[in-house]
Amino acid sequence: MNISVICVYNNEKQVKEQLLHSLKNQTVKHEMISIDNTSNRFRSAAVALNYGVGIATGDLLIFAHQDIYLKTNFELEIFAECIASLEEGTIVGTQGAVYPSRNHISNLTSGEVIDKSLVYTYQDALYEVDCVDEGFFGLKRETWNHHKFNEVICDNWHLYCVEMCMNAHRNNNKVYVSPIQLHHFSKGTISIEYMKGMKMLCKNYRKNSKYIWTTCYKVYTNAFYIQVLFYAWCANRMIRRKTLGKENG
Repeated sequence: MNISVICVYNNEKQVKEQLLHSLKNQTVKHEMISIDNTSNRFRSAAVALNYGVGIATGDLLIFAHQDIYLKTNFELEIFAECIASLEEGTIVGTQGAVYPSRNHISNLTSGEVIDKSLVYTYQDALYEVDCVDEGFFGLKRETWNHHKFNEVICDNWHLYCVEMCMNAHRNNNKVYVSPIQLHHFSKGTISIEYMKGMKMLCKNYRKNSKYIWTTCYKVYTNAFYIQVLFYAWCANRMIRRKTLGKENG
């Protein structure tokens, strides 16, 4: 296997102490492509990751956030073997959502402190899902050759993996979770850019799907629905800010 691990980072200390620290003792050889965005060189994750793939040499591409930590030395090998065993066009992640359940298929833990206890909630198997989280996912290079990260739809730092999954389904390909043991030091937040990106996804994929079911948000792609949801989210955010301002004042 010829593996490239690609990470865009904006915190050098974090990527060294978390992702790179956990990768250095992995049992399988791999190429590390670290893309420095501390000076905001790239306008979006899609642009940065497409750049990273362009300079990578691996035929198996794995994309990781800077604050991911692999809990054992075998996790990268297990994950890469999984990707290699599947057909071109398949997307594989480590946390996924299945319609209509609100539960996530994952063995991932998250938070500011790493949970070193290894509790295998899900067995070591493949689970078919609607969408996988972007914290740690992978695919074959041939898959990327046919559909690169969409720099128009995903023009910020969110939902680029979701768009990959939506495209896979549109082309009758599969999306799976391989529940390896990871820790994510960030729990993530939903921002205004995330919601704008969700509107773009709905616009581009509503002909193919009635819903977008992610690990962070579940929406119907209907134009009226997503517009109302967007305004409701913005209004709720404004109310929260005003309330917090009064409490702090």
